[in-house]
Amino acid sequence: MIVYLERWADSPDGMFGTLKVGNLELSTVERPWKNNKPSESAIPPGKYPLKLGRYNKGGYAAYELVMPADSPRDLIKIHKANTMDQLLGCIGVGIGRGYMSPKAGLPKRWAVTDSGEAFKKFMQAMDGVKEATLVITVRDSLKIEA
Repeated sequence: MIVYLERWADSPDGMFGTLKVGNLELSTVERPWKNNKPSESAIPPGKYPLKLGRYNKGGYAAYELVMPADSPRDLIKIHKANTMDQLLGCIGVGIGRGYMSPKAGLPKRWAVTDSGEAFKKFMQAMDGVKEATLVITVRDSLKIEA
């Protein structure tokens, strides 16, 4: 199975894109591009193996990107998250896009919406496959270099 992520916006509020699994399309949020810095940056464009594992912080099954041996990154998951503040270099999925606060007392920012429902749909579309491939591309209008 191949999962596609096309990024189309990089902003101070995060990197936004569209994730496609078969006929399913979801919105995504990541941290902005910061030269692949662990826990602070979006992942470089490219092709990555995905394996079914566990998002330990959330206590649920999730897919993890298998990074190359020379990568400074690891433990990159696709999981529930509405804003970039809820991510440490991972990919959050949502049904749509909106403007919200990551938690009470913090300023509003661009976000993806209904992350829990989107994640449920993503996992259903993945149908329990143990391994897949994630292909991350960037629209020409964005200037991101790995």
